[in-house]
Amino acid sequence: MRILMLGWEYPPHISGGLGIACRGLTSALSELHTQVTFIVPKVFGDEDASHMKLLGTTMIHSDGSYTDVVEDGGTIGIPALLQPYWSAEDFTQALKQMPAKQVVGSDIHASSASRNPSRAHYGSDIFEEVARFTQRVLTIAQSLEFDIIHAHDWMTFSAGVSLKNITGKPLVIHMHSLEKDRSGDGGNERIKGFEKLGAQNADAVISVSAYTREQVAREYQVPVERMHVIHNGLYQQNRVAEEKKNIAGERKIVLFLGRVTRQKGPDYFVEAAARALSIDPDILFIMAGSGDMLPRLQNRVKDLGIEDSFSFPGFLNDREVENMFAAADLYIMPSVSEPFGIAALEAINQNTPALISRQSGVREVVRHALSFDFWDTERLADLIVNSLRYDELRHDMVSMARQEVGRLRWSVSAEKTKKLYHQLLNAQ
Repeated sequence: MRILMLGWEYPPHISGGLGIACRGLTSALSELHTQVTFIVPKVFGDEDASHMKLLGTTMIHSDGSYTDVVEDGGTIGIPALLQPYWSAEDFTQALKQMPAKQVVGSDIHASSASRNPSRAHYGSDIFEEVARFTQRVLTIAQSLEFDIIHAHDWMTFSAGVSLKNITGKPLVIHMHSLEKDRSGDGGNERIKGFEKLGAQNADAVISVSAYTREQVAREYQVPVERMHVIHNGLYQQNRVAEEKKNIAGERKIVLFLGRVTRQKGPDYFVEAAARALSIDPDILFIMAGSGDMLPRLQNRVKDLGIEDSFSFPGFLNDREVENMFAAADLYIMPSVSEPFGIAALEAINQNTPALISRQSGVREVVRHALSFDFWDTERLADLIVNSLRYDELRHDMVSMARQEVGRLRWSVSAEKTKKLYHQLLNAQ
């Protein structure tokens, strides 16, 4: 079985859980003798994707032909401005930071252009970039053989639907999050339009949780028989247990790790931290990650007078994430609207207990974690203080959660996905 997947990112170049999920799912599918070709906006050359064929849309000649171009040991291409979780405003800001000068030559493989890309290479807004991605996917797909199209999240849905219309191949769309999750009840109507386009034209819709399935059905009127919940999986850690890094002295470490955006609830984390520190000042709070809310929250921490109890290490790579989870005594997921929440599984996988908001889909598979409403910072502060005060409580939290997490495997997710593929092919 040959699958053509469309996505935004792939590790190690990630900005959230989408890339991690794509790696886990494709790796497990390859072990089920499924051939996957995965197209992203840009291939960097250092991705660990030996289990599949990974292609980037930036490596396309002016005559429309598609080849890999290598010079000085590296791939030549224009850096893609399609980034996961970006809003239209994020794209506009990134575009403003690009040089405005024109680059001579129509071939986008020109090494001078790729080393010093200009604003001339990009569309005027993020939706023009999505259209460009769609056109390049259609060009690349002409030379590929595949049985199923599998598109991950809104930026790829236009390409997925276009491919379905041209080829007649079944289309699976994978909803990892919705614009409503990221932006609340407002959000960008054009992004919602892409989500609706995918949801209503797909042969099957995969959602990462029942929480997300209900939102998709309600927002986009998708018949329940076309919707399938397939939870994210996890690779169990087999490394030898190591001592927690001594980055906080005698203080206990409470960790927020994720995008510092409205959806993830980092502002509630800060307010709960202030409450907890008024009871127990011997805590170090770490906010790891980047995002549009980071400067404002750094100022809020200063205003609250708790900067000596806070650390902002920024975005972390895979190994740094593992070390941070291992170092933490407690992980907090205060998400306002979380379709799944794979970071909570990663924390538990490192024997770190997690407190999870009730607005998170991961609670469907980790039912024994202590939970709270994202807005209830008083309850969250109480949970933090009491969890840190009693070692036995944290031990029990991890022990029960690990039993549940132990049943989650990417192999299970892949088996369910492949079964769905077979159903679609047999229905043709």
